[in-house]
Amino acid sequence: MVKFENVSVDYLYSEGLKDINIEFPDKEFSLILGATGSGKSTLLRLIYMDIEPTSGIVEVGQWSSRKVSARKIKKLRRSVGVVFQDFRLIENMSVYENVALPLIIEGYSRKYIKRKVETIIDEIGLLDSINQKAGTLSKGEEQRVAIARAIVKNPFVLLADEPTGNLDPESSVTVFNLLKKINKLGTAVIMATHDYLLIKDAPYRRVMMDCGRISENQEIE
Repeated sequence: MVKFENVSVDYLYSEGLKDINIEFPDKEFSLILGATGSGKSTLLRLIYMDIEPTSGIVEVGQWSSRKVSARKIKKLRRSVGVVFQDFRLIENMSVYENVALPLIIEGYSRKYIKRKVETIIDEIGLLDSINQKAGTLSKGEEQRVAIARAIVKNPFVLLADEPTGNLDPESSVTVFNLLKKINKLGTAVIMATHDYLLIKDAPYRRVMMDCGRISENQEIE
């Protein structure tokens, strides 16, 4: 469960968020919609506690922004996967190495890492490219690798911030279908996007954002 209670974020030179009250239940797929600058990324940054609310409380699973320490934020981020528009892969490392990195940092055994990483890379359809350098992949393939890296530690929620923003239409569909598959396996997905054509017929909850405020279940024009 992710919960916002009277959350506002004040920025010095731009609008942030204003009095946000919303819940994202476990295992749900939610679409955060709105134009660039509407507050979608700020909302996601609050969930993985990259920023703190100016007022109000953000609760993510067992963690609360009201009493979270740097050590607890590290634990929280082990349970929250994040996918960015710009992928953030290490280009001179292989597909395998990029996906394995979070597990290596956590000290998992080599045997466990090999089994887990190979399984996930197979699921995203890139097993034939497992030893290929990330920098030589297509943008769509890079985003699939970024998603694999984000879910390798079995997060209870996956945050996707404009995950198809740099992709062509065909790759966008592939990535969106992968996110849907991850959700069907039990991981909550919260996806921020302004690609209305991509999600037009998706049967998921929609949260519309405008100027830092939200209203749920509005129709897309």
